[in-house]
Amino acid sequence: MSRTAFPDGVLTRYSREYGYAWLSVLAEVAAAPSGMAIHARGLAGMIPRGAHASRVHLQCPPGDELAHWPDERVWSELSARFGRPVTPGRIAEKRLVPLRNVVHSPMHHGPLYLLGDAAHIVPPMSAKGIHLALFDAEVFANAVVRRAQEDDPSLLGGYSETCLRHVWNYQAFAAWLTDVMHDAGDPSYAGEFRKRTARAELERQFTSPAAGRLFAEFLAGVS
Repeated sequence: MSRTAFPDGVLTRYSREYGYAWLSVLAEVAAAPSGMAIHARGLAGMIPRGAHASRVHLQCPPGDELAHWPDERVWSELSARFGRPVTPGRIAEKRLVPLRNVVHSPMHHGPLYLLGDAAHIVPPMSAKGIHLALFDAEVFANAVVRRAQEDDPSLLGGYSETCLRHVWNYQAFAAWLTDVMHDAGDPSYAGEFRKRTARAELERQFTSPAAGRLFAEFLAGVS
């Protein structure tokens, strides 16, 4: 709602939609196996949410509906993509998540400042949404403190430029990681050639110290 306060022609929306979505499930069962699986039928993930709960992700077509995913199919598909039996459990939540990159620029107009999801969205594959939101909050807080304590508005004036440099850097990382992890499995989206190049990119992360170091820096949020 805050973005509607921007005058017409001031705010630009940049976005990218992916050719697939995620079925995201919260299950009352321990994550076993724990991690991500790349499979020709699509990406799968089972991430711990405490000792007795897990978040399950299954790549699916963007036009899917929840009715297409009864509980039995969730567990059978998870087992197929991990290549091993997965113990089923009670499903507490089920939703479809579109994968997209979005950036609104500028992130500041007059007395209004956009932070976090109000300004930008990254695909959940990268797990960088909270990272970017906290970065925005830190930059904004430091700018407000400078303005209040030293009567210096320069950091507030540069808020959008400072944040957007960081945002675009991590948008690039999020788009790359999302493409590689999905293209390396299901070839129906980008083709067999792209599947093989994506797998080569993944292998490089384990064989090249330089590539592995850069990847680790992005994961830690220090790049």
